[in-house]
Amino acid sequence: MGINVNMDYSALFSSLPGGSSSNNMMNNLSSMLSDYSSIKNGSYGKLVSAYYKKIGNEGQDSAKETEKSSRSTNTDTQKSNAAEKKQYSAISSNAKNVASDIERLTKTGDNSVYGKSWQTVTDENGEESKVYDYDQSRISNAVSSFVKSYNTLVDSAAGVSDVTTSTRADYLSKITKSYKDELSSIGITVKDNGKLSVDKDALKAAGAESIQNVFTQKAGFGYKVSQAATSLETSASRAASSSSTYSKSGFMNSDFSSIMDSFI
Repeated sequence: MGINVNMDYSALFSSLPGGSSSNNMMNNLSSMLSDYSSIKNGSYGKLVSAYYKKIGNEGQDSAKETEKSSRSTNTDTQKSNAAEKKQYSAISSNAKNVASDIERLTKTGDNSVYGKSWQTVTDENGEESKVYDYDQSRISNAVSSFVKSYNTLVDSAAGVSDVTTSTRADYLSKITKSYKDELSSIGITVKDNGKLSVDKDALKAAGAESIQNVFTQKAGFGYKVSQAATSLETSASRAASSSSTYSKSGFMNSDFSSIMDSFI
């Protein structure tokens, strides 16, 4: 005949002496028999199995969340890097345009924008005549093109993180500001935000020779802007191809750090 482990055995020992000590012993014995019953009928095993299954599921969920977060972070980083490379490419292209426009304005001779040719002019009475003079409209268009490309470059370089590109963009801005008075004398204004504006009437009134003098003077405005724009183009192009090492905030370029990690 088997033993019923679920029955209450405390009654068998109720007559034993010992007061509270006996009661404690009986309580402990009863608890042990109850645990034994749980083990024997499999309840304890099921409970333990369910517990570890729950822990395992929580661990898997945590791992999935970590993996998901990591993928999201990597995606955001890739998007950020792509956006920065696009910005550097734009800076490089815009700097090239500035260098090209300034070259037109620094070049002299018959084939330059300052070359003279027969121009048709109309006097106050409406009568036309031919004069051998500068083509004012050609000069005005060249100056307007330069101002437009310069402003586009300033916009594209705003907030750039590459320290070399940022430094060279600032240097270009400082050069322009240092020639504020000379530019103003021919109708070009250097605004507070670093951009330029041109008054075509003031430009025409200044005359071709004055404009030519500002842009073509040896080691003057035109020469310095050309050099600065070319230098900026080089650094931006280098940053676009991830050749740059450090950002403005002092962090190592991600592509460069990955290369270094391969040697560690």
